[in-house]
Amino acid sequence: MAIPTSQQLRGELNDDLSKAGSLPFAEVVNDSARKTFTTSQAGAVFEFAHKQPDREYWNGSKYYISGRRSRVRIRRTQIESV
Repeated sequence: MAIPTSQQLRGELNDDLSKAGSLPFAEVVNDSARKTFTTSQAGAVFEFAHKQPDREYWNGSKYYISGRRSRVRIRRTQIESV
């Protein structure tokens, strides 16, 4: 199995977030210098590392302007193999 590039991961994350809920997420941005993907939704910023420890979930952090922070897990869509 080939290791996905950060651009492929960004596309997969963007697709999964678009399916995640009723509130829309902003476009996922690839911050290659910090090796993270960032996006926002309803005043919160979501950050996911390029290297994910779990193939079943996107694991990341959710930040608010007030300084509060929480962890988030969003189920990944399984990649169909032929």
